[in-house]
Amino acid sequence: MSSEKLLPWAKPLLVSSTLTQATIYVLRPMITYRAIELDANAAQVGLIAALYALFPVILALQFGSWVGKLGEAKFIIYGTVAMMATSVALVFANSLVTLGIATAAAGLAHLACMVGGQSMVALRAPRESYDKYFGFYTFSASVGHLLGPVIASIVAGSDGTLPKSTSNAFLLATVLTIIALFPVIRWRNERPTVVGKQNSEGTFKAAINLAKRPGIMAAIYISLAISSVADVLVVFLPLFGTENNFSPYAIGAILAIRAGTTMLSRLFLGRLSQRFSTFQLLWWSTIISLICCVAMAFAHTPVTLGAIVFIAGFSLGVGQPLTMSLVSQKTESSERALAVSARLMGNRFGQFLVPAAAGTIAAASGAGAVFIALAILLGTSIFSVKRN
Repeated sequence: MSSEKLLPWAKPLLVSSTLTQATIYVLRPMITYRAIELDANAAQVGLIAALYALFPVILALQFGSWVGKLGEAKFIIYGTVAMMATSVALVFANSLVTLGIATAAAGLAHLACMVGGQSMVALRAPRESYDKYFGFYTFSASVGHLLGPVIASIVAGSDGTLPKSTSNAFLLATVLTIIALFPVIRWRNERPTVVGKQNSEGTFKAAINLAKRPGIMAAIYISLAISSVADVLVVFLPLFGTENNFSPYAIGAILAIRAGTTMLSRLFLGRLSQRFSTFQLLWWSTIISLICCVAMAFAHTPVTLGAIVFIAGFSLGVGQPLTMSLVSQKTESSERALAVSARLMGNRFGQFLVPAAAGTIAAASGAGAVFIALAILLGTSIFSVKRN
């Protein structure tokens, strides 16, 4: 990734992050396919996708508070173990109700991994190296996003427009989480890097006060829009593919293309941020993503959709690490875990509302209309970029 030597904690974190993110990118598309197997309609697919973010919306701030007491390393371990248990549960999820419950549990487990990982970078990386280390951290996530859909589609097989066995994919996810524990399990007795600030006014009010600081609310909203778009693509591309008779292999490849170009953008983010301002990077990447979302609605062959997603992946990859860096730079070390969690709560709030709305739109007008709605959401975030 870089000729410069990484700090000792970084390599285990990046390896674990790659594997847990691969796990979630095995689970999310396969949950959609399992829902279709169970005769879910588009609205129900959207609702199940929204459940993924329900508990994270409620608990994200509390997680930020607990990180300061338990330690960011333990959070990564706990989240990975919970993701393992959820992957096993999904094998036996044979009704829409149990599938929804397991999906909600997966969202909570993934949130724990992300709060722990992002807090570790925010607390342990030198302030002047935030763009580099957040770039590496999100790069590792993109590697997982690239690998997950590909190996899931291979393991699950194809039966026309549906996989032969989603259960095989869920078992694969279980194996990935077991491997993800190996590089980080030695951290199980570590104490917090920085003990969280005790807020007499309460966690929620402390987060509101943080959000009032210049630039932070804008960063949270931009992050919400970008993460919601990326999340909906993972959930609704399988539905869009089924509507247009694309095989699971084609959808797996397209999701991998998105992750691959996102990975490239994050690999070179340090160099890009030296040449362009944060404003320029956020502005142009958002505009390009918006245009790509509109174009996706009119892509009715796998090759066309893959070409558009190739560009969208690069542009969508820029915003997340930059907003992580912005939030971290504007807070003190004792507040940083809470700030990271506030940003993640914004992401999950978007990932709760947007898929549910997308499901309603898809039920009425088809999955292609969802992409137009995503373009509108990105358009609203451009004003936040201006204010930032």
